[in-house]
Amino acid sequence: MERLLGVQVNQRRPSAGALAVFSVACLWCCRFWGVQGREAVWTSLNDDLLLPYPPSQHGPQHHHRYVRDCQPLTHGNTTHESWPADNSSASLPTVTRAFVSYFPDEGQDRRAVYGHFTVARDPLRTFSVLEPGGQGGCRSRTRATVEDTAQLGQCLVAQNGGYFDMDTGECLGNIVSDGQLVQTSKGLQNAQFGIRQDGTLVFGYLSEEEVLAKENPFVQLVSGVVWLLRDGEVYVNQSRDLECSKTQTTGTFDKFINTISARTAVGHDKEGRLVLLHVDGQTGGRGLNLWEMADFLKQRGVVNAINLDGGGSATLALNGTLASYPSDHCQPDPMWRCPRQVSTVMCVHEPRCHPPDCSGHEHCVLGKCQCSGAYWGGPACDVLDCGSSNCTPHGICTEMGCLCDAGWTGPNCSRACMNGTYGDGCSQKCLCLNGGSCDPAEGSCACLAGYQGTLCEETAQRLPEAGCNPELIFTEKTWIGITSVLALLLSLSAAGNAKLLFCRSAGRQNHGKYTYQPLEEMNGESAHTYSAAAWKNEDDTVDERDPEQVESVELI
Repeated sequence: MERLLGVQVNQRRPSAGALAVFSVACLWCCRFWGVQGREAVWTSLNDDLLLPYPPSQHGPQHHHRYVRDCQPLTHGNTTHESWPADNSSASLPTVTRAFVSYFPDEGQDRRAVYGHFTVARDPLRTFSVLEPGGQGGCRSRTRATVEDTAQLGQCLVAQNGGYFDMDTGECLGNIVSDGQLVQTSKGLQNAQFGIRQDGTLVFGYLSEEEVLAKENPFVQLVSGVVWLLRDGEVYVNQSRDLECSKTQTTGTFDKFINTISARTAVGHDKEGRLVLLHVDGQTGGRGLNLWEMADFLKQRGVVNAINLDGGGSATLALNGTLASYPSDHCQPDPMWRCPRQVSTVMCVHEPRCHPPDCSGHEHCVLGKCQCSGAYWGGPACDVLDCGSSNCTPHGICTEMGCLCDAGWTGPNCSRACMNGTYGDGCSQKCLCLNGGSCDPAEGSCACLAGYQGTLCEETAQRLPEAGCNPELIFTEKTWIGITSVLALLLSLSAAGNAKLLFCRSAGRQNHGKYTYQPLEEMNGESAHTYSAAAWKNEDDTVDERDPEQVESVELI
């Protein structure tokens, strides 16, 4: 059974319930100041301790590989869960409701439990992990109340976060605050909650490499102890096996899990909204154990959640004012209860931009950067945009618009300088003469034919044209040499022709002497046989013939 008390906190004004709590706090303040108006120093006795590990040895003594190898096979090698965060810009960034629930629901042993349930939209812009007392608090081992840190961070809702060493004040576990890496756990494996740069919510166990990753890095990160819900199912038993170690005050790890006490947790619902749970209590007397808290969150639609510091550290502040009932006693008067000075704080605030100063280019309005000027753009106002072509390829985009290369002009540097101008912005006048054109970038002149000089101011010497006086081309000696060579070549040619004519005449004297050869013998058809003497007589007869007659013999 649960009863809602109707306390609601938004970004504009505190609710009636919050004012009532503030009135009670004022009564406490009057008691603290005393009857004479002198301020008394009231501090927590730190007597309601609920520490899972010894202060000198926080965390289990195994590393990420052990967690990966020992988790249920259904999860494979993935040791954490990721979920896209809500990014809606609702008018109310956060709502906090007070509740009274009974555990168990029935029976004589049931007990009333008081607490607060907070839902925050757009956690990338409305949530921060704060160091105690402000930036640098972990480095200096400062401890501060949730109220003090909440007032510095202008938190609408704030509750305690990660664990710390009660003796030294040292912050424990991984911590990233508003994009700044504060410290790492050096690989120790406890349940983690973080938000990446793109708004992804991460719950579970992380290796040191994942914590330090440069791609899509964490902008918020805090360490808890025990993963309560994983993907909508209670994960306490599995987490106990992975994080188990000896404990200090409450005994074994099982006792830490099973002890009822004041508790805090962080998780998310199916819409990607951030959920903060705070439960009032007293270790061993009032409050919830981790099983009950996991069931309570599951019934309200929470998907993933981890347990944060509890016991006397469990504190809730609304609009910078204490809204929970502390479990630590006060000193110097233990009759009263005092909030403990703690370590990191989970802060829900008005939407903020990333980076908060919008890269120095105007201001943030409801979590969105309103960029100044006509050319700054992007979610962080860090992108210069000068139009579709963005001034390329003949210029660069600046916050004043396109800065064109020499020789180019126009809104996007797309027009070359017109003839007669050159230089940056085409502001220089071309000085070329006699029709010469100038280079649009440097202004150097290109002259027309017949002109030369830097500004084309000189007339160039022209070469002689065809049909002109050859004496302007060759000298007298050159002509004599050419004529002599041609005469020599002509003489050689005449001598060669005469020799050829003589040879042809000599050849004609022997022309017409033929040897008779019977055609029958050549064809192999003759039936007669001739002796060598007969051939000789026939040759003599032919030789005795008249030469004129020999020439008239017809060859067949």
